[in-house]
Amino acid sequence: MEDPKSFERSAVATGKQNAHQGLNEKYKDSLYNEYKDKIGEMIIGYYQRERNGNIYVDLGNAGKLEGVLPVKFQSKLEYYDKSDRIKALIVDIKKTNSGLQLILSRSDPKLVSQILEKEVPEIADGTVEIHKIVRDAGYRTKIAVFSKREEVDPVGACVGLKGVRIQNVIRELLNEKIDVLKYDSDPMVFIKNALSPAQVEKVVILDAEKHQALAIVQDSQLSLAIGRQGQNVRLANRLCDWNIDVKTIEQASEMNLSEVNTIQNVNNLFNDDKVDEITRIDEIPGVDEVAVALLKDNGIELIDDFIEKYKENLINIENLSQETLDGINKLIN
Repeated sequence: MEDPKSFERSAVATGKQNAHQGLNEKYKDSLYNEYKDKIGEMIIGYYQRERNGNIYVDLGNAGKLEGVLPVKFQSKLEYYDKSDRIKALIVDIKKTNSGLQLILSRSDPKLVSQILEKEVPEIADGTVEIHKIVRDAGYRTKIAVFSKREEVDPVGACVGLKGVRIQNVIRELLNEKIDVLKYDSDPMVFIKNALSPAQVEKVVILDAEKHQALAIVQDSQLSLAIGRQGQNVRLANRLCDWNIDVKTIEQASEMNLSEVNTIQNVNNLFNDDKVDEITRIDEIPGVDEVAVALLKDNGIELIDDFIEKYKENLINIENLSQETLDGINKLIN
């Protein structure tokens, strides 16, 4: 065996370098395995520096773990000073020569969802569910929620007593405006809710197939419904997946809405496309999604099964009222 004392200085230096490199790679692999399953989760770090608009975040781990908040994932109007706390969502993970790099986001709607879940116990335990969140990050967020239990108000649960819960979320988003509204399977009701804080007088479905609708408001509510630079109605469009046009009562009166509805009804009646027979409750247009889920959990998925048990008053499911069952039966008929 060769005497180590006989090794040349350059060989010793090379050996030390290779050993350090190997240890660093193992450490990076260990960190990577630890964080690869945390994509989509929140993480807290501290502002370190800014370069080319990208913000670098100190996440600890002796500098081996670094967060990067790219310009495209930053929330507009937010500004940070050195050592400011930053709460962000992990959206990707990369290995670099210096260590591990987590790609962070402050604009992702999932960040709002994560913060809301920590503030609202009813969301954490599944009593209240988030249907959808849309954002114009830094300016406004719209959140549609619904409850699995009729006695629980989903909007009230999210807002909290005197608005305490939603104010905590607003603070985390650095004073971004947040509209919490109730999801409804009826598109006309949902569109009306989605245009909050504006009060909508009426919603008219112009073309159900193309998801085109008209929202009619008082003159005083027009600018609120549309929002600054069209922001409110634009977010409502994304939330509902409908193309919503907003008009005042006077503007709508100049349109022949009765003719629009008549044409739409005629097109539906004389559509040449063959209509497939539906057999499942979840295929019924306009059916309550929460009720469908409760019925499915109790083994009732087919329309025939529902009709049979409904006629014999055999459907006794907690949190499912007789009024809701009557409504489903009416839809079937």
